[in-house]
Amino acid sequence: MPDINNFSLSDEITHVVLGGKVFIDQDGLDITSYAQAYDFALNYGFDMNLPLQRSQVIKIFKEALLFLQNVVLEDTELKIPAKVSESEDPLDLLVWASTIPRDNIARWSCAVLCIMHTLFYIDNNVFMHFLSNIQQQIFERYERYLIQKQDGSCVFKGDYEVPILNIKRKESKNRYSLLLKLLQKTENVAETIYDHIGIRIVTEDLLDVLLVLRFFIDHNVFQAAHIKPSRTRNLMIDVTLLEEWLRMLPDNFLVKDLPPAERQDICERLVQRAGQPAVNPYSSRDYSALQFTVNTLMRLPGPGVSALEKIQEIFKEGNNPEMTDRFHIQDLIQAQEEFTFFFPHEVQIMEKADFYSSRLGPASHAEYKNRQREAVRKRLLKGILPQEATC
Repeated sequence: MPDINNFSLSDEITHVVLGGKVFIDQDGLDITSYAQAYDFALNYGFDMNLPLQRSQVIKIFKEALLFLQNVVLEDTELKIPAKVSESEDPLDLLVWASTIPRDNIARWSCAVLCIMHTLFYIDNNVFMHFLSNIQQQIFERYERYLIQKQDGSCVFKGDYEVPILNIKRKESKNRYSLLLKLLQKTENVAETIYDHIGIRIVTEDLLDVLLVLRFFIDHNVFQAAHIKPSRTRNLMIDVTLLEEWLRMLPDNFLVKDLPPAERQDICERLVQRAGQPAVNPYSSRDYSALQFTVNTLMRLPGPGVSALEKIQEIFKEGNNPEMTDRFHIQDLIQAQEEFTFFFPHEVQIMEKADFYSSRLGPASHAEYKNRQREAVRKRLLKGILPQEATC
């Protein structure tokens, strides 16, 4: 091993390993040759000499280019340089991103590599392979109590009924939404995405919000033991005033017996007025809802079950059902250990008025996405955007 005459440390050591900086926020890499680029990719997880793995990297490279051009650069006049977009070997980007002094190609190469890095993490998240089954198990917990009435209204019905105006599944994010979210997150791929799956419920007023919560707890739709405290966002109910009001209630109190004017007055008195600092910088201050994250224990069949069931089906179709017994296929299926894990989902409950405001104006989802995209644009295009040309 040669002596190191010039003791130097790369930004990867001083900024990321020692300084806690996020990898994609580095100002370039430290790769000066194609051989070093190949070794970097190999230890990242891809042998570029193997056709299958090389094709996987090229596929991600092309997807990153599309996302950069169609999402990040939308409504701008910026174009990806042809040298970058037409490259036939993604390893070239690693070398170009390391160019000193930093030039335009280096900055564009870094932008593409940041997107590729995030896409690799999305594609190699083991839970993504089970999302369909996970969604089914989570949504079933709520939908088993959901009743659609003839007049079009909905209720949760168990030991008692609670009316709701609207319920919407929040199924797994599409790929671009997930990519956009991770790219704007402070810790990027180290972040946990808690709202892959969620459910949103709209009620008439604040008291119905509280009744829905009580229904869920009473019927064990979810349990307080599985709520992640740091993810609770209560932007609508003043808990101190609520507890004071609850202590004053008579034993025989029923919400449904309240006159409309008194009910409205109670809702107005219990609303969160002091406000809370927005934890999500991309949410509008006009946004008001109760939001929390619940873990649910998932139970999936062992990895060998599907293969054994297929073998069993082949025997039956071939008029050889006795082969199933001969090879003890059913016993082998039963012996497969379940695959279990906790998976988070987001619950959002809001009043009718807040629901309508969330669809229009500054609190709308479209405006939220625009703010996210602007943050991603500034992060990826440092030194490329005109207002940051001196960086």
